[in-house]
Amino acid sequence: MFKTVITAALVTSALALPALADEMAMKDGAMMMIRPDGKTMSMMTSGDQMKMMGDAMMKSGHEMKGPMILMMEGGKMMMMDDMKMGDGKMMSDHMMMK
Repeated sequence: MFKTVITAALVTSALALPALADEMAMKDGAMMMIRPDGKTMSMMTSGDQMKMMGDAMMKSGHEMKGPMILMMEGGKMMMMDDMKMGDGKMMSDHMMMK
């Protein structure tokens, strides 16, 4: 679940339509959760709360190694590593209209 939180934060802005794809950046202490039904929640932590949540993420979380793609399909949240498409471009490049 924690991996999904971090992953989701980087691609959430590009979920709806490729024409609306945009980049966003999270600051230290920012957290985001995407549930399997597509509902999202975000919050900014600070002080003791940031330390507690950060410690939990460092203990149980996983560092993201590359871009992840999330997409709602048939009422289910699907996620996958970025991948090269048939035309030789990465899926993330298609999402960002590059």
